[in-house]
Amino acid sequence: MAAGAVTGIVRDGTLDVSVDGLARADTGRPLEPDSIFYVGSIAKQFVAACIALLEHDGALDVGDPVSRFVPALPDWGERVTISQLVHHTGGVRERAREGPGVPTFGVPSWGNADLLDAVRTVPELDFEPGSRYGYSNRGYLLLAEVAAAVSGTSLAELARMRIFDRLGMTDTFFRDEPLPLPVRTARGHFEADDGTVHVEPARFHAVGAGGLWTTVADLATWNENFDDDRLTDGWLPARLTSRGTLTDGTEIHYAWGLSVRSHRGLPIVSHGGNFPGWESKMVRFPTEGVTVIVLANREDLDVSSMAFRLADDLLADRLDPSAPHADDTFDGSRTAPR
Repeated sequence: MAAGAVTGIVRDGTLDVSVDGLARADTGRPLEPDSIFYVGSIAKQFVAACIALLEHDGALDVGDPVSRFVPALPDWGERVTISQLVHHTGGVRERAREGPGVPTFGVPSWGNADLLDAVRTVPELDFEPGSRYGYSNRGYLLLAEVAAAVSGTSLAELARMRIFDRLGMTDTFFRDEPLPLPVRTARGHFEADDGTVHVEPARFHAVGAGGLWTTVADLATWNENFDDDRLTDGWLPARLTSRGTLTDGTEIHYAWGLSVRSHRGLPIVSHGGNFPGWESKMVRFPTEGVTVIVLANREDLDVSSMAFRLADDLLADRLDPSAPHADDTFDGSRTAPR
């Protein structure tokens, strides 16, 4: 048996969980329903929620330039707004992906300071801010720094106090230091540049673009908050699902750390994540009371296709097979869509 996945299906508020595979292939420890996973870019909706909460507090204006809160950025920091970072319309250039793959020792021990140093060397933007959509992990790294600067604490602590503790998401955390992980944590399994599969040592601890560790049950709790908001009087779910617009008024699919579009004629709210050794997908059908969550600790599983196949089975009598698949309902650039 190899590393595998934990899948959760929420139907009308009830969570069903299935488990397949190992938490660690090197020790034979099996996955459990409450195994803790690294979920990559699923983190972005929680970063965006922190920004929305600070905005509602009056602590920031999303029309402010990012340079107001993050020092020593190039001149483009004066032209890119917080709102544009939220919706991936700021044009912040991504790290080049060319070159050899992940070495056998795993992902380096990157933290926010290391990645921010790299962002400060980016000489120019990929496009004029607000002119189009272009997925940017670095943009969400900057949002994490904004949240920390405005709140006077770390993103990890802010999210814990304002979201996770209040919802009872006791197994969810942003890991911004290379501290030991809980015993129930699954480990990622990645193919290294030599073609062999290794257990990821999880030394990385950057937050913003990713950095979130959680369980299927905690994500189901978060999902429930979109229907029965226990954090605000209902404005937060509405804000997080408000799609962004370009400078010319064109609406795009990307909202606040979430993709808002359709699948086979039904509206969906979704996001995925991937990282060496990890794959994740969460798809919510708000009009149907159905959400599918797939968390994998191996990178050769197409969890997005798995999630939509499950949804197709669950909602067969509600879907229109002639309507576009979710993969064909993105708006704007197709750059690294989620």
